[in-house]
Amino acid sequence: MIDIAINIDAKFVPYAHVMLFSLEESNVDESFTVHIINVGLNDCHKKEFYNKHPKMAFHFYDIDHNVISSLPMWRKDYVSVATYLRIFMPDLLPQNVNKVLFLDCDILVLDSIADLWNIDLDSQNIMVAAVEERPPYNTQKPQELKYSPEASYFNAGVALINLKALRMSNFTQRAASFIENYRNSLRHHDQDILNALTAGHTLFISCRWNLLDFFTFKKPDIQPNRMSDLQSALQKPAIVHFSNKRKPWKHNCDNPFRDIYLNKAANYGINIGSNWEINTKRTMRKVLYSIHLKKAKYKKPQTIPFLAQYLYKTT
Repeated sequence: MIDIAINIDAKFVPYAHVMLFSLEESNVDESFTVHIINVGLNDCHKKEFYNKHPKMAFHFYDIDHNVISSLPMWRKDYVSVATYLRIFMPDLLPQNVNKVLFLDCDILVLDSIADLWNIDLDSQNIMVAAVEERPPYNTQKPQELKYSPEASYFNAGVALINLKALRMSNFTQRAASFIENYRNSLRHHDQDILNALTAGHTLFISCRWNLLDFFTFKKPDIQPNRMSDLQSALQKPAIVHFSNKRKPWKHNCDNPFRDIYLNKAANYGINIGSNWEINTKRTMRKVLYSIHLKKAKYKKPQTIPFLAQYLYKTT
């Protein structure tokens, strides 16, 4: 049994379904318990999860919006305050759940996650296993948050979390204090908190477990010493993360995996956006590309080994 955790509000329910369907499709031999930490889900939303994913077990943890409403957010944020729900996992999830795989809902799972799940965290004194972020976050964030630059900085959208170790470190209580002390520095919300409070106890894993949007640029935003890992990840990505604010259900998403996302969502029967947003406005955007008023900064699908087998058109 693999324990999965997600945190959502009602607006993100359709995208959570796409993510979970892709997880099931790519892991047919696994069984899952999904822990949904949420704000604003009603009984209909919860019933929908049971109906659409009958092979999965679900546990819902309802958080009053007032608990998180005062947490720091910023004018240009494209995420909701629900992102902070992740810091409550050690206290909310059952005490007998010692490890959990946290997954953002703006991702596609394209391969088995068994090898990721089976990473031994305890023997290495690891609190979080995740993919290292792009520069300059790996150096700037430690400076801003006052921890050792040697610890670098990870993206928390896909994170194997040692709940047992977090509980032993009084993580949730320390997180509350950290928010008070660094309130104006938390530009990346709970991800900043996780990085600062687990520094020195993190394990950086392959890009294939969290193929970030910035890794699919023609000139990828990644440290030079990680290019070999990225090239391998593009051969066979396990998890694709639409980590930019331009999500695949928006017309301005140019991520080369966008068409796979839309096709899978359609095959799963999930309505993720209006035809105007996905099709009409997208067509207008393609016209701008065709007359060279816009310049694509992403790799084309045929230049990504994994996508070369697909016949999707490019922008």
